Amino acid sequence: MNRRDFLKFSGEGMLLLGGMSMINACIGVKREDLPRSNDEKTSIKGLEKDEMEILYLASLAPSGHNTQPWTVKVVEPKHWIIGSDMKRWLPAVDLENRELLLSIGAFIENLVLAAGTFGYSTDIQIIAKNRTDTEIADIRLKKDKVQDFPLEKIKERRRVRNNFLDLEIKADDIKYITKHDTRSCLIPTVSPHSFYFPNNSPQGKYFREGTIEANRTQAFRDPAQEELANWIRWSNKEAKKYRNGLTAESMEITGIAGLYVRNFYNRQSVLKKGFREQTVDIVAKQVKTCGGWLLVTSSDSNIPTLIEYGRVFENMLLRIRERMIAIHPMSQMLEEEPWKKQVPKELGLPGEVQWILRMGYLKSYPDPVSLRMPVSWFIQA
Repeated sequence: MNRRDFLKFSGEGMLLLGGMSMINACIGVKREDLPRSNDEKTSIKGLEKDEMEILYLASLAPSGHNTQPWTVKVVEPKHWIIGSDMKRWLPAVDLENRELLLSIGAFIENLVLAAGTFGYSTDIQIIAKNRTDTEIADIRLKKDKVQDFPLEKIKERRRVRNNFLDLEIKADDIKYITKHDTRSCLIPTVSPHSFYFPNNSPQGKYFREGTIEANRTQAFRDPAQEELANWIRWSNKEAKKYRNGLTAESMEITGIAGLYVRNFYNRQSVLKKGFREQTVDIVAKQVKTCGGWLLVTSSDSNIPTLIEYGRVFENMLLRIRERMIAIHPMSQMLEEEPWKKQVPKELGLPGEVQWILRMGYLKSYPDPVSLRMPVSWFIQA
């Protein structure tokens, strides 16, 4: 079996069973395999244990290629500046830092929810004036009453790419997961607009075809593919060293296929024509099977709006597991020309599209596997 065949199997998440020793050998590095550093169990750089835990939970937010772009500057106890590390930006697919700011918003949402369980309210001031500013939000924690929120929802959140059931999403489930809580909203008047389209609808066909072609364009656009190659941690050694990026496990390449790519794939493999073509083939299979597509639009893409919509998105992700729904962001149509200028007009929707989400029910929900950097790695003096 050649590389192309192995990638085909791995992209579809197939687990090839063998003897127990072979199965054990096929296991890649998962989040649970990397115990948190000792410095996260005590205070560090002016942070108490509860602050370290809040920031760790915040860091379980999603980000493009799992770059984990956030930084935290400790001004004084319970007073932080949330920013971003330019080395973890994705200029080839996110030139204007739109997706970066959405990720920072997701980080802040986790932070607010986690802080509440420790008895803190959160005062948030957006300080960034431009999307390239590396200092984004001023955060102050104030002692308050304890808020009841199941932190397991944050810990168990995971992106799922495969094995979606071909069932339309129920209206009640759409209503539940898109419910917007304005209690801690940065923009009290914000009203996210969510539009659901079944996969077999004309709009669903538009997303299927557009997503395939946008992925094809991106896969064969060298800067974008090189950027992706930089963030894939093929070997277990790399995964343990960087504790960010995409691993075989997080891309759902498991079993013998996972063993193969961890030992024989490297950065140059991602740049080969066969890998690019197989990427498009996998996407074509994925978009055929799902419950439908969810679009989230906003009136503008100003910095506070993007932060707020990142929070809205993370809150949505924290609701889906209990309904056995997976959400797979497929943002290539918002990253590549000509689609990113055409989507709202083509669908006759108001405002600007912030999310294109493939949705589907699952028979079972897998545990989270994406890596996370220790808190000490993104703390700034």
